[in-house]
Amino acid sequence: MVRLLSLVVVMTLAGCSRPQATDGSAPMAAGTAQGRDKFLAYQHAVTIDTGENQIKLLLDKLTSACQADRENGCTLLKSSLEGGRREEAFLRMRAKPAGIDKLLVLASAGGELARQETSVEDLARPVSDSTKRLEMLRAYQQRLTELERKPGIDADALIKLAREQASVQAELEQASGENAHLMARINLDLLDIHIQSGSRLSFWSPIQRALSDFNGNLSSGIASTLTGLAYLLPWSLILALIWWLARTLWRRRRTAGNS
Repeated sequence: MVRLLSLVVVMTLAGCSRPQATDGSAPMAAGTAQGRDKFLAYQHAVTIDTGENQIKLLLDKLTSACQADRENGCTLLKSSLEGGRREEAFLRMRAKPAGIDKLLVLASAGGELARQETSVEDLARPVSDSTKRLEMLRAYQQRLTELERKPGIDADALIKLAREQASVQAELEQASGENAHLMARINLDLLDIHIQSGSRLSFWSPIQRALSDFNGNLSSGIASTLTGLAYLLPWSLILALIWWLARTLWRRRRTAGNS
């Protein structure tokens, strides 16, 4: 990261090189929720079993609840509804822990909780590294600013300093964005909700589906039968020819033996 070494020699100034990481941990922020460890990113996944005619209704309720919960910063990341033989829905949301709890209660009230899973990722090391990088870049930027203010600097040195300032500023913005992304993962939980009706089918649902698929199944069965006959027909002719030859030879031997 020592990118102004030549400039430092020309200017006979010290302290232009980028600072290196120092020992010791970076300042840690407070926990995001009471009773939870610092710098842990939580992701929850639940599966809700409900009636066939309740899937879209529950999907709309959860979507509206997330969009209305501005206090907990709820954001709808993905929403899908699939029809066909087995209707199901999926939502992915991001919110503060309190908002996630509200959504879980609402989802459980709309059906039976079939599965629940929580995974945790420790981001303490990435956050520490990101914080140290930000501190180094800011300190280096401050040193460059101090150099620019020193008297007696020629135009060529000022141009090099300006280029280095622009490069440091770009790196600083990128590092700030990465740090903000990490903190968002810590402060906001992810929640995946899968809504299905697999275990709540009515008595007549399989019968209705069988009747609706009757014509298609019948045509498929006829097609499969014809296909099988097409494959068997050549072999049937060959087997018939072999049987006729074998029978003819057997009759000739029998006639020769009697004579």
